Amino acid sequence: MAWLKLNRDDRVFAQPLRGDVLLRRRRDTWIGYQGFAIAAYILTALTVFKSIEIGVAVAATGLLIASRAGGTWGPNTPERMRAAALIAAGFLLALGLAAWLLGPFVAAIAAILTPLALWVGYLAMRGKLEEPGPRMLATALLVIMVLTIGFVRIVAYDPPVIDVLDVHIAAADALLDGDNPYTDLAVVDTSPTAEEGDLWGGYPYPPLTLAAYAGAEILFGDPRWASVIAVVVAVVLIARPWQPLTRPQAGALIALALALVTQPVLGDIVRSAWTDPIAIPLLVGGGLLWRRNPALSAVLLGLAFGTKQYFILALPLLLVWGDDYRWKRTAIAGGVAALAVLPAFVVHPRGAWDALVAAHLDTPLRLDSIGMAGIGFDIPFWLMLVASVGVALWMGWHGGPVSRFMLGLSATVAVALLLGSQAFLNYWFFVGAVVIVALASDESTLRPTVASNLELR
Repeated sequence: MAWLKLNRDDRVFAQPLRGDVLLRRRRDTWIGYQGFAIAAYILTALTVFKSIEIGVAVAATGLLIASRAGGTWGPNTPERMRAAALIAAGFLLALGLAAWLLGPFVAAIAAILTPLALWVGYLAMRGKLEEPGPRMLATALLVIMVLTIGFVRIVAYDPPVIDVLDVHIAAADALLDGDNPYTDLAVVDTSPTAEEGDLWGGYPYPPLTLAAYAGAEILFGDPRWASVIAVVVAVVLIARPWQPLTRPQAGALIALALALVTQPVLGDIVRSAWTDPIAIPLLVGGGLLWRRNPALSAVLLGLAFGTKQYFILALPLLLVWGDDYRWKRTAIAGGVAALAVLPAFVVHPRGAWDALVAAHLDTPLRLDSIGMAGIGFDIPFWLMLVASVGVALWMGWHGGPVSRFMLGLSATVAVALLLGSQAFLNYWFFVGAVVIVALASDESTLRPTVASNLELR
């Protein structure tokens, strides 16, 4: 009888093979879609630098679209992913610390975060992560890093002069006064295109985002803690220390969580109260449950789609995603997203339309954008929409695992950002974060692997 011999990192050391079982290695290619994804993630992090930000955004978008043509990464996918993610994490940590040199608290941040990051990186590479203790420790260190970033950026720094933070605070005040944030809210418009005295009227984000950030303002005294909590939840879900995993699988997940935490613009995202982090844990949850519980996965995806307007571009991707659950997933996710937005329109249809749709469609060209608008190209809205939907259709036409879906979502949003009238650091942070979600959702890390090294005897 033939036996399948597994390496020491796998959960089962040997098992008999039936004669009618056909062993197939996954096809090796010169580069897999995971490689495209990690390169795109590193490039999105480089948008922090003004001198190259538009160029790297274009290159990252190209890599995301090209990932559709990439095959598998061959054997040892978790090990390769772990090594590449650790390289990315180390690079991004150095980049983030360099960016913080302009701030007054760089010494404290470097003193706390650098040893923690090195410790987590060591655990990911050398730790006995098949055991619960080291995995819980690595996850706890990651949470401490996120909380440290949140404390420094929220408590130690003075609040920035930015209308995003102002609308969250004003929305919480409106709710406490019994007013409608979508109609009874006005803050000073701080955008470069605004003239002196211009006001931003109406809360510009959907009700789920309103609940998260206004709730954080009411409960914790600052809406920005909603972003910190969202990143903490996302990190725990990515690392998932409760799930039985092999050492390579666990190492890959810890490394990916580390890469997300060391994203150099995370501190700016938190400090400015940008809302993009709120969708990340929902997307991670949707990825984890994609096959195990498709209905609940679709609910979580729908909730994520209901947090920001650009998620409307996810619907064509869902519609063409070729698997047996396509129509139910689209119906559930689309229905949940619609229900999540509905309360604003029930209370005041015209006010909700003006605040959530019309105000964004009327946004003037932002020459400070990280996209074609930033170099003076005023691309028609319809052309941006056609290009984004076209990429969604192409990325989703043949379906595939959930990791491919997340990369398709990231690519679709990236195209919209490149061709739209505005795109800033928080948008590209989201694009990179969805790439991390895609890699963390890779099927080789979602379930016990078949041997990465096969030997028949």
